[in-house]
Amino acid sequence: MKKLLLFIFSTSMAIVVYGQWTPIPIGNTTTEPTSMSGVEDSVVVSFAGDGIFKTMDLGNSWVDVSGDLPNKYVNEVLPGPGPMLFVSTNDGPYYTMDQSSYTLASTGLDNTDVSFYYIGGDLDDKDFIVGTNGGGFYTGPGLVGPWSAANNGLTNDALNTNVIGGYDFGDSSRFILGTNAGVYYSDDNFSQWTSGNNGLSGDQLIITGVLQLSTMSFITTHAGCYYSIDKGASWVTLIADEKFNLLVLKINPGGDFVIFVLGETSYLTSDLANFTPISTPGEVICGTVTTNDLFIATASGKSDVNFSGGFYRQPIDWIISGLHEDTPDSKFSSLQQNYPNPFGSSTTIGYTINKSDFVQLKVLDCSGREITTLVNEFQDEGSYQVVFDATDCPAGIYYYTLQTRNNLSKTKLMINLK
Repeated sequence: MKKLLLFIFSTSMAIVVYGQWTPIPIGNTTTEPTSMSGVEDSVVVSFAGDGIFKTMDLGNSWVDVSGDLPNKYVNEVLPGPGPMLFVSTNDGPYYTMDQSSYTLASTGLDNTDVSFYYIGGDLDDKDFIVGTNGGGFYTGPGLVGPWSAANNGLTNDALNTNVIGGYDFGDSSRFILGTNAGVYYSDDNFSQWTSGNNGLSGDQLIITGVLQLSTMSFITTHAGCYYSIDKGASWVTLIADEKFNLLVLKINPGGDFVIFVLGETSYLTSDLANFTPISTPGEVICGTVTTNDLFIATASGKSDVNFSGGFYRQPIDWIISGLHEDTPDSKFSSLQQNYPNPFGSSTTIGYTINKSDFVQLKVLDCSGREITTLVNEFQDEGSYQVVFDATDCPAGIYYYTLQTRNNLSKTKLMINLK
């Protein structure tokens, strides 16, 4: 059972066609884009030489918001409250309150090649964070620092930091740091980092995206994407041996989500069980989401001197429409995705059977151990809904499986964030 249920990877669904991408060229920029960030209907893009550009009309027009930024080689740009931007360059972190005047905030940094700069959380003297390319990780009490190295547990290539994720709930926190030497965890507000790379090797250790959902970690790497529920003591392969450059999370108002896994090949998932291929105009090197659209930038050809990739957008609804969803149908038996997912104390599971049959609906943990049986009876043809009460279940990944005597067997994944 465990082997069968570890993960279901599906590529049998519709592939989004190339022609649906709308080109959105950004002025006369000639250098490669390095990051994209979206807030509601605006997008900012950073460049390795052209500074920062912004659009508020879905890419139909762009404005250079580099202002007096002295270094136009920007590694990353992240939006803050209102018009504020956090800017990471190869000579230090900058911030702006008006997208015109930029202030350098490098006091205390031993390495100023900054990979990310942002708000760390409500952590007293560690409210702001800086990651660097070669100097590791820093924390500070304010926008301008002063910065203090927080590298306990990080050495060698782990000092090349790429991305950070996690949560701070006041009484508990967990942060996950993606580096060029794998994944590191901190549960003590950055005082100590612990390696979580058991089973990862080679390009799997080049981490390009991280997501921490309670006890579950989800990562993208230069050699696949993986998840763990035990802080990296073990990793489960979702997609192997494919180069991914980033992951983008879109959470809808109702609480459901879509994750885009983007790189040389690209996929989307709305349940972390089924991954649908997305056809893109090239290797995706950065991207973001707005209220309704996915924005991407693709890489140049290897022989190009100046950037000759492209910028594109596509409505998220168009992309999601490529997902095959089991829906109630009198001709077919089916198992629907639970809702909400992820969930807290309870969630609802729907299913349809096409003729009267004996039905079992069970919930299992990620190791295949049965947690509970929700249905175990003869049922007439029709559609049904059952509530799974997870009040006494710890946070983590669970599976639910529908089995009938007529050999219908379907399994889906759900995530308990409690």
